[in-house]
Amino acid sequence: MAGAAEPGVPAGGLSAPAWVERRQAQLSRWSVARLAIGIAAAASGLHLLLWGTGAPLGSAPVPGAVLAAAGLAWALWAWASFRQAGMPLEADTPMQLIDEGPYRYSRHPMYLGITAALVGTAMALGVPLLLLGALLFMAVVHTVHIPREEAQLARRFGGWWRDYAGDVRRWL
Repeated sequence: MAGAAEPGVPAGGLSAPAWVERRQAQLSRWSVARLAIGIAAAASGLHLLLWGTGAPLGSAPVPGAVLAAAGLAWALWAWASFRQAGMPLEADTPMQLIDEGPYRYSRHPMYLGITAALVGTAMALGVPLLLLGALLFMAVVHTVHIPREEAQLARRFGGWWRDYAGDVRRWL
């Protein structure tokens, strides 16, 4: 049937991979940070509407605060490694492959740190919707941002990237 959309193809005729690639090109690392902040704000606001200032499932202030602080420290360590290597966060094309600091343990330590900070904050404050927000953040990063970044790194660094990706886990 002429003109009919195929399954998995959005209106406009682009295949799903092309649509995803176009959308990914519009996103930056700073938009990931804004996404995390937006998710945290929305989850916290919805929590206040549903439960007020109470914690329906209780909270774990000390373990949550420790996890949130560790996640923030991990993300800042990754950011400092970027800066030390002279890499801007907004680089469209990777200038070099960073494999030092937290990048020895995780290919995406900034995303890992932000996710840990969201989970820790949810635990500390007793905001279960923030846990769902952390899962949403992780899912978006895992399915939208990381594939684009890793494809760019593979094109730019070839065998060096493949060796690094084979030795270092995506998350932890």
